[in-house]
Amino acid sequence: MTNSGQGTDAVLRVLFVCTGNTCRSPMAETLFRKLVTEKLDCQDWELRERGIDVFSAGISAGESDPATREAVQIMRESQLDLSQHLSQQVTPPMLKECTLVLTMTDRHRLALIEACPDLSDRFQLLNQSKIDIADPIGGTLDDYRCCAQQIRDNLRLWIDELFRKDA
Repeated sequence: MTNSGQGTDAVLRVLFVCTGNTCRSPMAETLFRKLVTEKLDCQDWELRERGIDVFSAGISAGESDPATREAVQIMRESQLDLSQHLSQQVTPPMLKECTLVLTMTDRHRLALIEACPDLSDRFQLLNQSKIDIADPIGGTLDDYRCCAQQIRDNLRLWIDELFRKDA
């Protein structure tokens, strides 16, 4: 899993942003990779060769915090590994390298616009219906499952849009 926003020749560079980069955004990153590899019929390691880079960061993230135990477990239920994830803080240089930045809440999107107004066209809510993805932190495994399903459903819409056959 890529956990850095530094140095690549990617054509599509997607960053997922939440608050602490320990549950929602790493789950989104991991699920996005899986769904894109299925859509393109390739392996995860081939994404970079195809010009696709995916990573996550947090508005208020600590450096190198692991994903929450619950997020790791929920991803494991989908045969996805989040155990090696380490959090990172979103930075202006990271944002400048991105094609698309998908935030979990409008508050996150507005914070990014305030930090880098010249890049505001890159910042979008993950949920295209403009509904925040609720933070499951401190919640039950069912809260995390619900969050992961909400993320997955919204990612499918973005992936269909980003990888249209006629595009």
